Amino acid sequence: MKKEIRITTGIAKNKRLKSPDIEDFRAVQEIAKSSLFSILGGKINNATCLDLYAGSGNLGIEALSRGADWCDFVDSNPKSTQVIEENLVNCGFIERAEVIRKDVLKFLVNAPRNYDVVFIDPFYKDTTHKYLVSNLENILNKDGIVVFFHGDNLNLKNLTISTNLKVADERKFGKSYFTLLTL
Repeated sequence: MKKEIRITTGIAKNKRLKSPDIEDFRAVQEIAKSSLFSILGGKINNATCLDLYAGSGNLGIEALSRGADWCDFVDSNPKSTQVIEENLVNCGFIERAEVIRKDVLKFLVNAPRNYDVVFIDPFYKDTTHKYLVSNLENILNKDGIVVFFHGDNLNLKNLTISTNLKVADERKFGKSYFTLLTL
């Protein structure tokens, strides 16, 4: 049985989100999400956000609920993009978002704007993110932040070596981590 996903704070507080019926789909734990948004604090207010490997849209919708102005949701899976659109309608955010069904790397090459906050939550078994990380600084605003969820088999410090990105913080929740990257 899938764990329920809900929005924890803001104008859509306690709204329940659907999750896509995809093998190996894993939603960010509520405790990790709460910790992350506590760290981000006021950076979310009026932010332009990007949710990559968006899945259910959990992170971007939480950001919109907490005061972000806009969020682009990118996922290549049609089940995910359909669920994200349904969740946006359910939470009342369809006018403040765009759902893009596209490969994340192809999206990054021609991103329509720069972002203040970028959420990245790929399947943990995928650890080949060198090209992804190397393109992040091109879409990040000056004081922007990247939030990368991953397992213990990914070393983001190694992936940022040839970029201007720096690891600002890292937190562990069970077998999951999130790493904050800044310019």
